[in-house]
Amino acid sequence: MSEKTFGPFELQKAYNNEPVPADFVERRRISAAMQTLAERLIRAEGDIDTLSAWADQLEALVATVGEPARRDPRAANRKLFTGSATTEDIFHMMDYDPVGGPSNPIAPQVEWLQEDQNGIEGALSLGLQYQGPPGRVHGGVIAWLLDAALSRALHAAFRLGVTGTLNIRYLAATPIEDTIHCRARITGQEGRKIFVEGGIWHGDTQTVSAEGIWLTPKSLG
Repeated sequence: MSEKTFGPFELQKAYNNEPVPADFVERRRISAAMQTLAERLIRAEGDIDTLSAWADQLEALVATVGEPARRDPRAANRKLFTGSATTEDIFHMMDYDPVGGPSNPIAPQVEWLQEDQNGIEGALSLGLQYQGPPGRVHGGVIAWLLDAALSRALHAAFRLGVTGTLNIRYLAATPIEDTIHCRARITGQEGRKIFVEGGIWHGDTQTVSAEGIWLTPKSLG
């Protein structure tokens, strides 16, 4: 039996429905451990001996890992656009996403509650490593999150595009260490321009609004 292959408009569906490859099960374990470690150590109290011991252990682990070879993601991307991407290729593109990617240790982890042609919604909680003003999410982290959320609305609607413009209004404080929701939906299209809007909510309060224009690649336009 030949291996399944996928094209650009099957990306999100394949990623959501195909079994997680065995190596990505382990990559996700590594990422989760690194995320937990970052959350526990940032601003952690400790005497000099304790801090020194932690640093020694972490430096030893870095030395053990060394500098392993890395896969070039561009090859998987090229295969996607020719309809020949494998499940492994799909996970190499999606599992390292900087927002929600389970194999990316710096990615805020998101529980996607809705992903369809009407839009997307995700729930997450951001820890101290994402703090700007005390008790609040850094504004740059919010921009990072919304760029990814609005892009995901395109994937959910079986469209592709890259960020052209992204306008953000900060309406209220977005708290750290509490559940927030990001939402986004497509509002229209003119030629290659796809118009998207979204925002962040804490409970019933919208803390951030965003709107932008995504550009469909010329090869698909």
